[in-house]
Amino acid sequence: MENLSADVTRPAEAVRTALRENLVGLYLYGSAVAGGLRPDSDVDLLAVTSGRLQHGERARLIAVLLHVSGRRAYDGPARPVELTVMLAEDLDPWRPVVQLQYGEWLREDAIADRLPGPHVDPDATLLLAMARDTGMSLFGPSAQELLPDIPHGAVRSAIVQSLPSLMEDLDGDERNVVLTLARMQATLDTGRFLPKDAAAEELALTAPRDQADMLRTAAAAYRGEMVDDWGQLAPAMKDFVARVSASINAAS
Repeated sequence: MENLSADVTRPAEAVRTALRENLVGLYLYGSAVAGGLRPDSDVDLLAVTSGRLQHGERARLIAVLLHVSGRRAYDGPARPVELTVMLAEDLDPWRPVVQLQYGEWLREDAIADRLPGPHVDPDATLLLAMARDTGMSLFGPSAQELLPDIPHGAVRSAIVQSLPSLMEDLDGDERNVVLTLARMQATLDTGRFLPKDAAAEELALTAPRDQADMLRTAAAAYRGEMVDDWGQLAPAMKDFVARVSASINAAS
């Protein structure tokens, strides 16, 4: 990890310290390895364990994440971390079980010890596919050695199942939802996991003009090149969301 930035090495070492001998593999995926971290990008980490998280281990892991993740990190402002922990025997592309997930949107639940326990999460199929395709091993074997091959049918099913929960975040998180939708559609179209801004730029090539302009604005704002005004972009955004949601649901 000597060539990686502190944004990555600090949370990675914290996770390794917290999980100790239970850690089988730790993988960096997402923006950090596919186009570079953007101003608002999370550090996306997948940890695979040999045994289920015990209460003390879970508490220790949450505690270190609260210290090193996000603007409210106890040890000073830091880049946000999204960590997903899965058991090696639960890496089923069709029914993946997440032991623990942490992200800054879950900080208050983490502090109050309200994070859910082991649960099936279709979105984990997508992160497994991204981690296997482009993930960087920070500890343990390569992603291709440890993680299963993810059939495109499982990816397609996971995208359809993940859509309702994504739509719940639209009001107030417009840019992220639009860019995530663009990546979902691009993945269905090409089988590849593009960076969010690259997916938006690709869909803009064939979108109606107002939606294309909205997508390019969202991508530029994601890169920190401009400020996006979703009051002005709302009509095109709503048309795009309706169009792509229908396309994704038709893939079921």
